[in-house]
Formats: sequence, structure tokens, C-alpha cells
Amino acid sequence: MRWIYKLPLRLRSLFRNQRVESELTDELRFHLEKLIEENIASGMSAEEARYAALREFGGIEQMKEECRDSWGVRIVSELGQDIQYGLRQLRRNPGFGAIAILTLALGIGANTAIFSVVNAVLLKPLPYADPGRLVSLVELNSQQGNAAAAFSYPNFTECRNQNTVFSQIAGTNAHDLTLTGAGEPTIVHTIVITPEIFTLLGARPMAGRIFLQTDGVRGAAPVVVLSENLWRSRFAAAPGILGKTINLDMRAFTVVGIMPADFRYPIRSEDEDVWIPAVQDPLFSTFMPDPLLRWVVTVARLRPGISISQAQSDMDAISARLARKYPKANTGFRIRVEPLQQAITGASKSALLILLAAVGLVLLIACVNVANLLLARATVRTQEIAVRMAMGAGRSRILRQLLTESALLGLFGGLAGILIAFWGVRSLKSLLPPGLPRAETIRVDDGVLLFALALSVAASLIFGLAPALAAARSSFRTNLEEGAARAGESGGRRRFRSLLVAAEFGLSVVLLVGAGLLIRSFTSMMNVNPGFNARHVVTAEISLPRYQYSTPAQWTAFSNESLERIQAQPGLRDSALAIPLPIATDSVNFAFIIPDRPALPGASRQAHYAAISPDYFRVMEVPLLRGRFFGRQDVPSASRVAIISQTFARRFFPHQDPIGQRLVFGFPPHDVVSRQIVGVVGDIRDVALSEAPGPMMYVPFAQAPFWGEIVVVRSSLDTAAVAASIRRVVSGIDRNLPVTDVVSLPQAMDSQASVAQPRFRALLLGLFGALALVLASVGIFGVMSYSVSRRTHEIGIRMALGATPAGVLQLLLAESARLVVAGLAVGIPAALLLTRFLSSMLYGVTPADPLTFIVVSLILIGMALLACYIPARRAARVDPMVALRYE
Repeated sequence: MRWIYKLPLRLRSLFRNQRVESELTDELRFHLEKLIEENIASGMSAEEARYAALREFGGIEQMKEECRDSWGVRIVSELGQDIQYGLRQLRRNPGFGAIAILTLALGIGANTAIFSVVNAVLLKPLPYADPGRLVSLVELNSQQGNAAAAFSYPNFTECRNQNTVFSQIAGTNAHDLTLTGAGEPTIVHTIVITPEIFTLLGARPMAGRIFLQTDGVRGAAPVVVLSENLWRSRFAAAPGILGKTINLDMRAFTVVGIMPADFRYPIRSEDEDVWIPAVQDPLFSTFMPDPLLRWVVTVARLRPGISISQAQSDMDAISARLARKYPKANTGFRIRVEPLQQAITGASKSALLILLAAVGLVLLIACVNVANLLLARATVRTQEIAVRMAMGAGRSRILRQLLTESALLGLFGGLAGILIAFWGVRSLKSLLPPGLPRAETIRVDDGVLLFALALSVAASLIFGLAPALAAARSSFRTNLEEGAARAGESGGRRRFRSLLVAAEFGLSVVLLVGAGLLIRSFTSMMNVNPGFNARHVVTAEISLPRYQYSTPAQWTAFSNESLERIQAQPGLRDSALAIPLPIATDSVNFAFIIPDRPALPGASRQAHYAAISPDYFRVMEVPLLRGRFFGRQDVPSASRVAIISQTFARRFFPHQDPIGQRLVFGFPPHDVVSRQIVGVVGDIRDVALSEAPGPMMYVPFAQAPFWGEIVVVRSSLDTAAVAASIRRVVSGIDRNLPVTDVVSLPQAMDSQASVAQPRFRALLLGLFGALALVLASVGIFGVMSYSVSRRTHEIGIRMALGATPAGVLQLLLAESARLVVAGLAVGIPAALLLTRFLSSMLYGVTPADPLTFIVVSLILIGMALLACYIPARRAARVDPMVALRYE
């Protein structure tokens, strides 16, 4: 019977020799016969001589080149056969193919969508000429914690004129102006610039011209450059717009150019409607002479051959000169040079990379799942593989076939993933937090598609290599003897599959813990009491054209009349004015002086500021703790007064009554006045829900009027009804005034970056964690189902020998529990290590929060037991007689 064991070797040798012989020409056959004769002459048997000649013949390069088909042609031919065979396998097993492809598609699609964001925000070079030489310039103050600040205009001009390292320097800022005379009055987002900005960025207009140096000189005619979007939406793409005038804040500006829609100033994230020279702006032109007012956001272009370090040395020297020239304004300040792309993306980089790493874990879990499926499938195909090896297929040929099948799965998974990515990018754009730089460039472009292709190839190798190697290394002799039906898994392969499931659970722990921490952090932040009641409060913004309403007396008169009329409307009695609003708008911070009490060296005396009408605290439900609220008597001609917050009183007037004390603060230089403290109110969170209440200073709106106002209304009416009433009132006063940003206060707060960014991170990581949990549960379900199917005969023997269904169920559940415990043992330490990177994003929870770890562990254990209960219960109900006959 020993010849039976040698049969596979003889079959393989026979088929291999026949394949080699079939590829020879007549001339090569002559050479082959000569080799055989020489081998026989050396004492070999005929069969040995033929086999040795064929083996030797296959190693001669000259004879190989003379073969009918080249090696490359054969490889291509074999690859085509492998692809055809792999497609047939997928058609024969549609369920397996669908599950594997869908699993991969989810992982690849999610990764591609997140990579499209990372690519647009972090990786793509800035869309300007020679972007590597663009830098950002900011001023830092060591006495104020090195907070970045813009330049004052005197500092900007000194730096522009004195530096030796920059070819150009440009400055900018932004605010809203009122556009009239082009349909309904509207607010346009206005970029206030110095004339160098367009040439510095290498930007060209689509029509007309950009600004000239003469446009930035005081006394020059007012000119404006329109954006293509505004030109099309408000002026119907009129070809004769160049040379015409438009009214901005009731002043005529001549249109000299139109910028294409894809041009954006890099540091701004809002839509850009118009550009005007700084000297023509009704607001910032008044700030230009004052060295204390820092408003010029500055960019520069390095000269060729100049490095960042050289530029920094030059700026250090200029900082010292500025401190000597303007000591009051510049003492403690220094200029920092930073690559522009780094300055733009720095705040978003860590969060985006964490999201990319998280979605990478999802793909890794998906690959582990598919690898487990392929391992199970390879076990079922052992007889097929053994027969192919017996017929002459080498291990490398088998490996190539199995990797081709894996590559097909990766390819189809990648194609489906790209479709998911297109949908995912559209969904992501609606969820992106405000302020994310370059968000408008996020799309599935060629670079993203190349990433998806590379990801598909990498995934194919990750999930396909181990099963293919395991199958190619299997013993075809043993497999032929036992048959596919009875050939169970080897102990090594079973342990490897169990290791994969444990790794899957470990990765899931990391993702779920990260998601749990961010969700708990966001929940804690949203449950914070902000110090005011935002429910049923509607806000609306009214801007006054500076060229029409040019004096504080006009601002005060308008605010008094508008508020009186609004309060007279049905349902709008509880109305007030405020600038700015807490959390919903940018905060205003002022330095202040306490007379006769000099500040300690290095101590910062700064507080947040708001100008409010007398009913503001009542409308916002901020409690009075001491003293009085503002009243109708606090008019411009009356004594200047202020109200402070509880934190302000505790920090700067400890152990004494602040009522009657005086503070000196205000908009420099003209509105810095001495005010008497008349009240103390409760703390509010002015900047963000996640930031503890800081010191606040309030002044009467009538004593510190603005060229605009924000109306806050507490009403039972819906937002649309409130908006209609306010617009009707404002139109009755001045029909050229637009009412904008009418929204409920909770919505206004939710749209701010301080709320939107944590919500975005928690939502995405939560989705990734849920996907990981589902994949891990599917993985353990697949492992247990396959294990039960392979152990049916064993289970039948156990039950025939007296094992109860409950005992079988307990045995299989214990087996899955061991896998989960192993996964937790790996995942929990890994999560403790990796969640440290989330610490800066957490509020009210620590990276090692025990509750989160316990809940995640319980969820995973529960899902794992549920996933394995179904196959275990099915095994416990098997008929012993049927199981014993199972093949």
C-alpha cells in the first residue's frame, strides 16, 4: 500500500514534466534527448535520466529563451487564468463575496472620506505661487501667555520698510459692510487689505485689475474688487460692471476688478465677497495711526535663499527696535515667523490625525474579519488545493492564485468603498465645524482616488497574505487522505484565527474607549450651566453704515428708537441689546486699571467686555448679587458706570466690597474712561462652554454705543415670527438697513467652533466605534459558527457520551469568553496608552476615566456573548445520531 502515499508525488512529477515538454520546439527536443542519453550513459535509469534532463533543461537560460512562450507571457497567461478562476469562485460563493466586499468597502470608504479631509486641509500645498516661501507673522507677548496677536498698522509699516528678508509683506482683516443699490440691502463679507496682497499671493483677476500701490494711499479714490460669486449673484454677471460704482456702507466704490471664485485669502474661512483697501475702510482706517490697536493680520513672502531661521533673526531685531520706538505698545512683544501652511492648519492638525488613526483602526478590524473568512474558506478548500498540488501546481502557483482572489476582493471592496467615500464626503461637509481651514477644497480628487487604490492593495495584502500562506503550506498528502469533509483545522490554524479575533476585540476597545471619552466629554460640556438661560431667546444683528451713521450720538439714537419699537411689538416685550453675545459671538477683551492699585509685575489685568441695554440681565436671566442693574438714568451725559461679574469681584477685590470702586478701561484711545462699579452679577461663560467663567465688565449701551447692535428677544413666538417683526421695525426706521443672522440663541451657540468641533469629533469617533463593535461582533459570530460546523462530529460524540445541551452551550460560550478576555487584556492597556493623545480635547473627564473603560468592557462582553450564543445554541440542539454521521 506504500505506493498510495507516493501517488501524489508521481502525479505532480508527471504533469510537470509533460508541461515542460509541451513547450519545446523540435530543435530543443533534440537537445533534451541528448541530455537524456548522457544521463543514461552515466548510470541512471531511463526514468531518472528523463527527470534529471528536464530539471537541468529548465535551468538553462539559452534554452528558456528559445521556448515557444516567454516567461512573461506565461505569467500573464497564468494571471488571466487566476483572475478567471477567482471570479468563478466569487460567483459560486456570492454570500461570502458579498460579506467580504461590504466589510472592506466600509473600511476603505470611511478611510477615503476622512483622508479627503486630511488631504485638503493638511497635505495639499496652498494654491498660490511658490507657497513654500509664504510665512505668517504674528506678535507674541510673554507677559500675556504668548497669545498670538495681529500687528498694529505702525508696526506693520515699520516691519514692511525695515526688513531685509521678505520680498513682500501684506496685511488684512475682515468685517461686514452693507451693500445697497443692488436689490434688497444685504451684508457683504469684506476683506480689508493692503494693496500688496494679490501680488504677494500671485493671484490674477478674471476681469479688470487688482489694487495698485496708489490705491493704498490716503486720499485715493475708493475702489473695490468683487468676488465672482457676488458678481454673479447680486449683479447678474453684468459684463459692464467694471468702472461702475456700488454702495458699501452708503459710500460709492468704483469696481476695478473681479477675482475668480476659487481665490480665497488663506487665513480666512468665511466666504469672501469684496476686497477694499484698508485706507478706504470706514472702521479700520480709523485704527491705522494708533500703535496700541492690533488688527493687521500679516503674511509675507521670503526672498529666494532666505530660511525661516534667518527671517526670525531679522524679526527679532525689528521687535527690539519697535519696543524702543513705541515702548507703551510693544514692551514684551516679539514677532514670530511661521510657515503659512503650518499657521493655517496647526489648530486642526491633531484632531484630524486622530480621526484618521481611528478610521485606520476600523479598516484594520475589517481586514482581520476578511482574513478570518479566508482562513475558514481555505480549510474548506483543502482537498481542491491538494489535488491541484498533486497535478503539478507548485506552492508559489497556489499562493499566487489565492493572492489573486484576495486582490479581487480588495479591488471590488475598493470600488465600492470609493462610492461610499463620495457619499461620505458630502455628508462630512454638512457636519464640518466652522473655522476648518480650506474646507471648500474637500473633495474626492485624483490624489484621494490614488489613496483609495493604494489602500485597496494594502488591504488585500493584509487580509490575504496569511490565509494564502497557510493554505499553500498545507500538506496535500494529508488532505487527500482525510478528504475535505473530515479535514478539520490544525491546532496552529485554529489558534491563529482565535488570535485574530482577540486582536479585533483589542482594537475595538481602543476605538470604543476613545469614542466613549469624547462623547462623555461633549455631554459634560453641554450640561454645563452657562450662567444665563438661552432657551426661547432669539438674536438678530443690525449693522449701521459707518458713512451714514458716523457719530456715537447717531448710534445711540438709533439703538434707543429701534429697541423701543421692538419692545412695543406683540410678544417682543422682553428685548434688549448687547455687543457681543456670550459664546454665540467672538468675545471682546480689555485691559483695565484700578486707580491707586498698581498691578503686580507679570500680573495680567484683563477682562471680557460687553455693552448692554438695561433689560439685558433680566432677558438673559443673569442674577444680581450686589448693587443694582443699569437703568434709564445711565445715559451718555450721566456718570460713567460699570457692572462686574462675581469672578471679577473675587479676583480683584478680595475681602472687600467692590461697589463704589472705580475701573479705567474702554476702546483705546478715546473711550478709555473711569467708571464706577454699581453692581455685581453672576458669572457667565462668555467664551466657550468648556472654559471656566472669567472676569466680566459690563457697561451701559447708551454710554458705549456701537455702529450696530445685536437684539436679544425672549419670546414664545417662533424664530420666523420674531424675525419678521424685527425686520418690519428696522425697515420703518431706515429701509436700507438689513437685519441678518436671525437665529435662536441655542442654535447660534451650537454653530460656534467651541461647540461644533467637539460635537464633530464625538460624532465621528462614535460612528467609528459603533462600526468597530459591529465588525468585531460579526467576527466572533463567524468564528463560532465555523468552529461549531467543524466540531459537529465531536459535539455528537460528547452528547452520545452523556453531555447535556446546557453543557455544550456552556463549553462554547466559555470558548468565546476566553477570546473576549484576551482581547480586553490587550485592548485596555493599549487604550490607556493611546487615549493620552485625547487629553487636550476632553472636558470634565480624564483619559483614564474608569467608568468609560468599565462600560466599554461590558458592552463588548455583552455583544460577544450575544454573537456566539446563536451558533452555540444551534450546536446544543444537534441530534447526536445526525452528528455522528456528519462528514
